Amino acid sequence: MDSTELKAKLREEAERSARAAQRKKVSREPSRKQKKISEQTMKQLPPQSPARRQREEELKRREAQAQRERKKHRRKRGSYVVYYAALGLIAFAVFAVLSVTVLFNTEQIIVVGESDYTSEEIIAASELKGDENLVRLNLSGTAEKILNKLVCLDKVKVEKAYPSAVKITVTRSVPMANFYYGGRNYVISHTGRVMRIGDGDEPCMKVLGYVPAESVIVGSFVTAEDKRQDELLSQLSAAIEAGGLTEKITTVNIADPIELKMTYEDRVEIYLGSILQIDQKIKIINELMDGGYIADTEKITLDISDPSRARQRPITSAVVTAPPPVTEEAPEDGETTEEPAQENAGEVT
Repeated sequence: MDSTELKAKLREEAERSARAAQRKKVSREPSRKQKKISEQTMKQLPPQSPARRQREEELKRREAQAQRERKKHRRKRGSYVVYYAALGLIAFAVFAVLSVTVLFNTEQIIVVGESDYTSEEIIAASELKGDENLVRLNLSGTAEKILNKLVCLDKVKVEKAYPSAVKITVTRSVPMANFYYGGRNYVISHTGRVMRIGDGDEPCMKVLGYVPAESVIVGSFVTAEDKRQDELLSQLSAAIEAGGLTEKITTVNIADPIELKMTYEDRVEIYLGSILQIDQKIKIINELMDGGYIADTEKITLDISDPSRARQRPITSAVVTAPPPVTEEAPEDGETTEEPAQENAGEVT
């Protein structure tokens, strides 16, 4: 076979492969792209067989039946929701009526906490009758009624204890200090409430330099004319209580906010300076008293205004006398000379 025949044969094979590929492409095209048949084309198609038509009608009938079942189920479910909602509203209404008439009626009043008053006195001060309905009972202002009538209480809390009780929680007033004003002693609790007014000394810390802002009556909460004094007294009393010195400190002087003073067991006068580092200063007092640096009967004055160096202030109570005058021997000729008196005689530097 010469070259011309070989080239012709190869060309023929190539054309045959191209035609085969084209045919394959044309045969695959309808499967990839489906064309819609127009209504006119549908009319030109031959009629369907009776069996096929029957199957299609059966399928349509089943689909319609299923759709009707679904709608019926939805209507039925909606009716159940309405029914249960109506039932819930009726039950709620019945419960609400019973709650304010038959249920949750007060059967007892419980008093909790320590105080100087009996449970009967506290209940009487609350003005609760004990037969109220808890749902309708309004307890606002009840705690204030008890506090106004029972002055030795610092705090009162009144709350409902379902299903059938009212709970009253009380806190006893504890004397914190007393201050002298207008010729009388006023005993105040830790919350600043006046517990009692008397003419004699009270067995608690005495506050000096405190000036109330207005007339003071038993049961009222006292405030100072200078608001800084209330803050100073609160911080100072809290530090004293935290340091365990409540029964040891007899007086506190807050007249000068930067020169605070206190007295320990009426024998040790302590200069505190300002309120700054008060916890550290109280700690120093404890260390000095408990460590044996100051005897149990010793009367001294301490200055701990600077916590970094506590020192004892000198107290001089003895009479100071001048030293005798210094004289010189007489000269040999018998003449005497007078020396002038020293100018600093009798002074101690």
